[in-house]
Amino acid sequence: MKTSMAICGGLGSLILAASASAGYAGLTAETFNVSGTNILGQSWDLDVVRLYVNLENAGDRLDSVFGSADNNLVIGTEASFYQNAAGGDSSLQINSALFGVYNSVAFDTFVTIGNLSSTGDALLVQAVDFSNFDYEVSTSNGTWTVTPDDAQGEGAGGLVLIGQFSFAAGTGGIDSMYGNVNLQGKNADGSTWQVVDQWIPAPGALALLGLAGIAGRRRRRN
Repeated sequence: MKTSMAICGGLGSLILAASASAGYAGLTAETFNVSGTNILGQSWDLDVVRLYVNLENAGDRLDSVFGSADNNLVIGTEASFYQNAAGGDSSLQINSALFGVYNSVAFDTFVTIGNLSSTGDALLVQAVDFSNFDYEVSTSNGTWTVTPDDAQGEGAGGLVLIGQFSFAAGTGGIDSMYGNVNLQGKNADGSTWQVVDQWIPAPGALALLGLAGIAGRRRRRN
């Protein structure tokens, strides 16, 4: 399994950095390829993107990924997300008991805060549109969230997973993805931090298109 990490967010994040609260330090994408054979003897081969929020200091945490009327949330692809029939839209539907039988379930496409399965998962999902999740997840008035008492918002090593997005090998990946997210959490001192419109562009897209070009792309998708 080959793995790579890349910082996402680009120009949109840089513009917001001066005014963003302590606690948030950007977005990171982890990409890797994984393959296997299921219980029926069928082989599978996937390119996986895991999207993380970077936390600035020990004790910081993430509580909410959200969209609003002023700041819509969208994560999508120009390709097609892999959707496992035994999986689901969020980590709440990813049953780790199936991993030994339907091993590709672990690499389904889903949103989350911190967890890769439903085990010990306190996630709450409200008013998020998964109706077109082969290509896109979005909301203008919803969230996936945990409470400030839920340990999964603390992540590990300064990273909190907010979604896993998989593709049939060679058909998509981070290069095909687009969108923006809004995030809220707590600093170590208990104060709240929030950032909006954190971009998820394909690598190099901002250099070619500039902020206006990506904003136009987003409007066409909304």
